[in-house]
Amino acid sequence: MCELHDKPGLSRGISRRGFATMAAVGAGLSLLPIRARAAGVAVEAVCIMCIDYRLVDEGVKFFDGELEHKPYDLVALAGASLAGVSQMFPASVDALWNHITIAHTLHSIKRVLVLDHRKCGAYEQEFGQHYNQDGGAGEFAQHQQVMQRMRTQFRARGLTNSSYSWISF
Repeated sequence: MCELHDKPGLSRGISRRGFATMAAVGAGLSLLPIRARAAGVAVEAVCIMCIDYRLVDEGVKFFDGELEHKPYDLVALAGASLAGVSQMFPASVDALWNHITIAHTLHSIKRVLVLDHRKCGAYEQEFGQHYNQDGGAGEFAQHQQVMQRMRTQFRARGLTNSSYSWISF
């Protein structure tokens, strides 16, 4: 026997009263309205953002405003657009495209919004000394190049029935 079951006073199961309480709570929760079903519901967009903790609240506020509080799926992966084409992080590439495919299949998404940010650690890891972390035109151009590569991937994967927005801040 494991240590947990050898200790006196520990219950070996759920009592009838405990079961009745759980059943009542479960029944009550089932009466609450459901905001959205997992499948078969048209969702406005899938929104992709970086995992940077400093930007999560601002990113969600941006998506809420951009989509006028319509429902959307949210994916956060390091580098946002970089996650779709990274040479250094192939698992992120697979994860991103799997999420987009699932969103298309389950929610009939209309749009994909990708929100990049400047001075991104994932970009720094990917490009090393070649990362233009200047906060200016060079860095913005580098993000645009990655976003263009991601657009090419959308076309190559046959995901052309949605509109795509690319934003960098």
